[in-house]
Amino acid sequence: SSAASDVYKRQVYKEGFSYKKIDEEIKERMDGVSYHKNSDISYDDLRYLKVKYYNFKGKVKNGEMVVNKKIALRTVKIFYKLYQMKYPIQRMKLIDDYGGDDEKSMSANNSSAFNYRKIAGKKKLSNHAFGMAIDINPKINPYITSSGVAPKNGKVYANRNKKSCKGKYADYMITKNSEIVKLFKKHGFSWGGDWKNSKDYQHFEYKKK
Repeated sequence: SSAASDVYKRQVYKEGFSYKKIDEEIKERMDGVSYHKNSDISYDDLRYLKVKYYNFKGKVKNGEMVVNKKIALRTVKIFYKLYQMKYPIQRMKLIDDYGGDDEKSMSANNSSAFNYRKIAGKKKLSNHAFGMAIDINPKINPYITSSGVAPKNGKVYANRNKKSCKGKYADYMITKNSEIVKLFKKHGFSWGGDWKNSKDYQHFEYKKK
């Protein structure tokens, strides 16, 4: 079986920061949850990442994430840099731990990426469906549209002024001057906080040049 396991060999960027092909164990978690048979994206197009991060209590944790293979290395590099900056992330589990339910995952302030789903309220596939978008601390960086705030429990963070926002973690909110925004942009991502008609403060997506 050594040949089989070689296929799933981890690519290690730094200790604690790696990515690999989606193996059987991870497929079992994703199948019928975040992943559904489709003609847009296959398991081969995706990579499973393991990264370290600092949680809100300043403790080092092991996080996991699934992204498109095209951005696996650059995503690992971004999280390594965030780790060096001791950037606070509350949790980072596969959305499958929340039944693939975006609202549940966001409500838990879970940072995640791949989920084969449509854009909320639209027929078009989300960039998350291609593993090309990453959401960071979504409860404190909510998605704000004319029809409301998602997740619902992130409403207090609709006020993006760190001084007047009543949220417990207002200091951790992502704003246009945040280092994390500069970092993602440096690696070719765009930020949902720059959108005109709605604001998706948690959302970073990779734009193919």
